[in-house]
Amino acid sequence: MKTVFNHQMRAMYKFSLKPLLLAALLGTAPPVFAAPNLGEAIQAAVQRHPQFQQAASERALGKGYRQQADSWLGGDPSASLSYYSDRVGSDNGYREMEAAVSLPLWMPGQRDARQNLAQAISAQADASMALLRWQVAGEVLELIWSLRLVASDEELADAQWASARQLEKAVERRVGAGELARADLLMVQQDSLSREVEHENTRMARDSATAAWQAYTGLAEVPALPAGQLPLEKNLGISHPLLQREQLRVAQMTARRNDSRRQRQSAPEVTLYAKRDRGSAADSFGNSLGAEISLPFGSKYSTAPQVAESEAALARARMGLAAAKRRLELKQVRIDQELQRSQKALALAERQSQLADTRMSMNQRAFDLGESDLFLLLQARSQAAAAARNLTRTRIEYQRAVSRYNHLLGEIPQ
Repeated sequence: MKTVFNHQMRAMYKFSLKPLLLAALLGTAPPVFAAPNLGEAIQAAVQRHPQFQQAASERALGKGYRQQADSWLGGDPSASLSYYSDRVGSDNGYREMEAAVSLPLWMPGQRDARQNLAQAISAQADASMALLRWQVAGEVLELIWSLRLVASDEELADAQWASARQLEKAVERRVGAGELARADLLMVQQDSLSREVEHENTRMARDSATAAWQAYTGLAEVPALPAGQLPLEKNLGISHPLLQREQLRVAQMTARRNDSRRQRQSAPEVTLYAKRDRGSAADSFGNSLGAEISLPFGSKYSTAPQVAESEAALARARMGLAAAKRRLELKQVRIDQELQRSQKALALAERQSQLADTRMSMNQRAFDLGESDLFLLLQARSQAAAAARNLTRTRIEYQRAVSRYNHLLGEIPQ
């Protein structure tokens, strides 16, 4: 026996110590993959979300407007070259060559309006990203709570299945000793089989919830949730991610409306000329410089459609802000009621579980003493199992209701 043990120990050292010695020689250690925290899981899900690129495009739009507003020119400059000659006509040697550069300028107030629009777009892009993170955090929390529920169901089903197998063995011994009838053994075997089926169902439910988690976040590990959360004592405010985004949308539409009004008049242009010419072949060439400024007469009719569209967009943004406030207020009432119901249900479930456990203990003692039959014991065990499952789920559902309430108020767990 000692020789076999020594041989096993040598084999264990042979296969388990070699990678560690190699890692030590290389100056490295085996990688350790820690489970992500809640903030990391939310960020991973945000990066996989289809709307993640939209925020980047909004930032690029704001950057484009800002670069345009930072320029001293109100548009793209242009250059022109012209050449005149009377060679086809009188052919007296007339020649004229002219080069010009046109520089569009900002009208008073146009540049400031465009800068305000750029700032509003950038601010809304940041608010959209914060809103996306808040929305994704809610989805991540729901997935984690679903996993908690199915995991608790599986754990409880596993414990009940193990208890049913123990009871089956005890009944089998008593049937062999002639204390119980074989029908009792069949009854307890059926109960054990039903527990096994329930355990398998909970395992499949857990696999399904795990697959949904991995598909949404791309992570294999599930972070732990903060324990002992309490409902936040605050009200909905303008700092809420949804209201903040809608408020900044109103600000952006206001800036766009103001920008449209400023664009009623086209940009003035300053043109610089350089000319070289002669009147006839007997004359020498002369050089001259010139400047020109053009001031267009703006009309409200030329930009009336753009101004009307911006006014309509501003009205829609204001309605969106009011609708968002109303939705959040109604949802707060509904979740507050859910929180109160789950709190009351938890107290009832605790009382119900205590009574069911007491009854099962009494029936188990009576069955062991031969004072009660197996049917009453199985009935008590079934009711106790149902009460225990209801208590566990009710506790998790209460914690989930607290989490939903806090999330609705704008809380984003880190």
